[in-house]
Amino acid sequence: MNTPLGIAVIGAGKAGTNLSHALATCPDAKVVRIVSRTEASARRLADALGIEHAGTNLAEALADPAVDAVIVATPDKFHCQQAVAAARAGKHILCEKPMCRSEAEAEQMVATAADAGVKLMIGFTERYNQPCVEARERIDAGEIGTPVMIHARRCHPKSLVRSRDWLTDAETGGVLNYAGTHNIDLVCWLMGRRPTRIYAEMGQLVLDESQSFTDCAVMTFQFEHGGIATLYESFAYPEPYPHGVDRSVEVLGTKGCLFVDLMRQPLTLHTPDGCTLADSCTWPKMDGQLGGAIVAEATHFVRSIIDDTPVRTPGETGLLTIRIANAAREAARTGRAVAV
Repeated sequence: MNTPLGIAVIGAGKAGTNLSHALATCPDAKVVRIVSRTEASARRLADALGIEHAGTNLAEALADPAVDAVIVATPDKFHCQQAVAAARAGKHILCEKPMCRSEAEAEQMVATAADAGVKLMIGFTERYNQPCVEARERIDAGEIGTPVMIHARRCHPKSLVRSRDWLTDAETGGVLNYAGTHNIDLVCWLMGRRPTRIYAEMGQLVLDESQSFTDCAVMTFQFEHGGIATLYESFAYPEPYPHGVDRSVEVLGTKGCLFVDLMRQPLTLHTPDGCTLADSCTWPKMDGQLGGAIVAEATHFVRSIIDDTPVRTPGETGLLTIRIANAAREAARTGRAVAV
């Protein structure tokens, strides 16, 4: 029997916790180290998964020969330095979105991984979400013809910003980078093309000034073949709001259309705290274990390393989303369309 791939998870917040539990379901991988900002948070996650090694020393984890790959699931400002350090140590990398804070950082991450001969994958989870995967497969099969128009929306309640004081424009690029990169990537993937021209409007329209975070954005893309797309992004939905991530995408083709609605979940909870929708696609639970897109993403990363096959969401996809987000920001600033 082959030895499971050894993985160190950097970051013990929501993303690091979910990916750690997802990897626990994969027989070809084993989380061998947890690295976090504090000893307590690292130990808490490690104990939940029965992992011996936990702490705050990233260099120690990267020097461990039992570590073959790392998950970078820390706040955005650390992504570049941690991914570059991992690549230089010869470790494969799955980096949470957004990839980083700038094109320069993204270019450095891509170049360093290429020079080191390691895989760099970006955590665009929607590309591993079954409804989105099936939508792409049906598009590829020609069922709706050539995609010519897409509308994508992604909305979060404002409490998610207020509960994370590091979510600021300076740290994350606001809603455009922090969450919008999901839809930027998804729209390009479903259209099968990159946009050539972008227009955008955005602002801090609902959140008060105590936290500087652009909470609303609308983007319009034009593609080389004449196709168009609109992206609606918000971190300003009211409380109580029944879903942590309300998102949908509609694709119009030359012969038909398709609609993915991840707001309409099959599991609804009504409690004294109100009504909530459990995301039964992205991270459903069964018999105490995670499933869905988060497991598909983690498993894809592991198998791509073991089989030496390309990853579905390489570093170049993260670089493209940042380049597009920057163009949208420039379009909003100038009031003019920006070529990409």
